[in-house]
Amino acid sequence: MIANNELVLGDQPKQIKCPFCSNSTVSTVTFKNGYISYITCFLVLLIFGLMPSLLLIPVIMIITRTLIHKCSACNEEIGGDGKVFHVLGVKDSMMSFKIGEFGVILTKRIVIGTLLLILTLGVLWYRILDMPTQQWMDYHQHYNPNITITDTWNDYLEKCTKEKIFQNLQFQQSCQQKYIDRTIVDWKGYAIRVEDNQQSLMKFLHHSVNILVKMDPAESEFHPDLLLTADSEIAAELSSEIEKLERGSEFSFTAIIKSIGDFQNIRHFHLLNLTKLEGYIEIPPHLHQQSRYGNSQQFLASSTD
Repeated sequence: MIANNELVLGDQPKQIKCPFCSNSTVSTVTFKNGYISYITCFLVLLIFGLMPSLLLIPVIMIITRTLIHKCSACNEEIGGDGKVFHVLGVKDSMMSFKIGEFGVILTKRIVIGTLLLILTLGVLWYRILDMPTQQWMDYHQHYNPNITITDTWNDYLEKCTKEKIFQNLQFQQSCQQKYIDRTIVDWKGYAIRVEDNQQSLMKFLHHSVNILVKMDPAESEFHPDLLLTADSEIAAELSSEIEKLERGSEFSFTAIIKSIGDFQNIRHFHLLNLTKLEGYIEIPPHLHQQSRYGNSQQFLASSTD
């Protein structure tokens, strides 16, 4: 036996009396992946990224699987082959440690899993705090340009439509130089979707509040015109106004332009102030659910601001 009282039955079917249903039967041999497999796959994804991981993860799932015996009558798991990884032949065994006056006895499986978990958490922490430094700064460091422009939404559209930006690099550069992190706008729009992450861990990775906005006139019938985001401090200050917003609600907002957007990326604005107004327009329900508009985090994740 090993530390978790799992019966060691080898790698071939065995005649055994099932401890669950008490039937005498020949066990069924199969394979399964445990927590070590999934931790390893996540670690590989963090280290190598998506595309290489698509090739590596299937191999890892095969290498790290364990052999188990199941009762043929009740299908309960009754034992294994005594190995951490069947393919690699790494045997599970008891390992003892002494910490001061105390002795600790663990299995090799638990030790390997714990070390992998610690390594994975370390890499994840590094990825969050170090790897996307420039992107993190763009998203979460708020500038205070103190230059409020008089351009209306119509003026902005005339100069920086997505079509003009797509067709002419000079227009794109001109709009970026004029607007991004340089100007504050005071406009009105209509709420399509409000995502409040103030009570969620998502606020540490993205923003506390995300608001998809349809402007008047709208540049597109089927897509939001811009995305407003707020950090935790601004979101707390404006929470009472944000809570009033429903789909189709008109509101005025003050925001810093962070991205002029294009056909792949939504315009991104950092919210400074917001006031709910009395106006309202009808917005079809499907436009703010998991369909055409999807989740605003997806727009934000692909933004190039």
